[in-house]
Amino acid sequence: MEFKLNEDQQMIHDLAADFAQTVLLPRLDEIEKGELVEVSNGEKHVQLLHDIHEQMVECGFVGISFPEEYDGLGMGHVEQAIVIKEISRISPTAGKALDVYILGLEALDLYASHEQKLKYLAPCCRGEKTVSFAFTEPETGSDPKMLKTRLTKQADGTYLLNGVKRFISNAGYDGPCVLFALEATEEGKDIVTGVIIDKFCKGYSISSPWEKVGYKGSEVWDIFLDDVVVTEDQILGNHGDGFTQLLGTTAYGKLGFTAVFVGTALGAADLALAYCQEKLHRGKSITKFPTTQLRLSTMLTYAHTAELLCLEAADYCDHNHFANDDIATMRAVQARTAQAKGYAAETATKVATMAVNAMGAYGVCDEYRAERFVRDAAIAPNIEGSGDIQYLIHGMYVAANGNTN
Repeated sequence: MEFKLNEDQQMIHDLAADFAQTVLLPRLDEIEKGELVEVSNGEKHVQLLHDIHEQMVECGFVGISFPEEYDGLGMGHVEQAIVIKEISRISPTAGKALDVYILGLEALDLYASHEQKLKYLAPCCRGEKTVSFAFTEPETGSDPKMLKTRLTKQADGTYLLNGVKRFISNAGYDGPCVLFALEATEEGKDIVTGVIIDKFCKGYSISSPWEKVGYKGSEVWDIFLDDVVVTEDQILGNHGDGFTQLLGTTAYGKLGFTAVFVGTALGAADLALAYCQEKLHRGKSITKFPTTQLRLSTMLTYAHTAELLCLEAADYCDHNHFANDDIATMRAVQARTAQAKGYAAETATKVATMAVNAMGAYGVCDEYRAERFVRDAAIAPNIEGSGDIQYLIHGMYVAANGNTN
């Protein structure tokens, strides 16, 4: 086994690191504020700075792991994780924004038809549209039995979509939205079906952005669906496949968030090290103290362990592709990414807090940036599935398969 990036991976690493340093670092305050952008129905909503989004697209970051046939770069999940990690190392907000762009694209890449990919996936890879992925509702986190959004067939063969989705990223951007709803079969049984709608179509509206402690500049909204008309060509895959599609998409989605959290931990450790090197005590850097050395080593041990888990899980994703009916492989991928996500989420919160403590009173001052990482890390154990649930997913897989690999 060789712990070394290949030439293409090193190139994409360097590109992402340079982008983070030269484009994101000077504009962190602007990124957290976002900007008002007019959407197709004439409303204005807060979005990530448009020029930064455009530059991410130009660098190939948005479509990095998607097929060239649909205007992606055709690279893998390892490269995707590297990009998200390096961007999050400077701005977790920008890293999270990139990750949620990619999440919806994963659903389209895995389960959409060729025609749907041409219509939705390709324009998003080109940066012309931005996809949302909407499952969570006011009464459900990850349990499809608690869904309230309904897809109801009409006499003319179309469907009406009604319900509310909560904490949805990119809901205030023009583009497709992949969402999941309950649908009644002819026998009266409820099934979960995935659909693709165009945001800001008739019957689509959103709340004000939720006020959050962290990830400011990467907003989330509630989506309100009031008799949104859906046609058969907007069904994702087959009727009733929604829960499998949700599991498959989030199996990859957990990897993206893992990379955000790894970048958060590394970025916080970077700040702590720089501060300790510059902070003097009797004319010498405080890095001379064993307590400082211990703290720095502990932070980096956590962060590098999470990074290795992330890259190992990404490599596993790239070597274990799954199709619609390959549930066994999907479960194996899910177990790997859940384990990595659970550990990285814990690591982000630990390391960010340790970084603040390493900097003393300066750590909570805006000028020193460490407090941003604490704010952004606060949600880590509770986004894309809670931390405890991630370990349970991994543990159940290990117990069921009797294999610790």
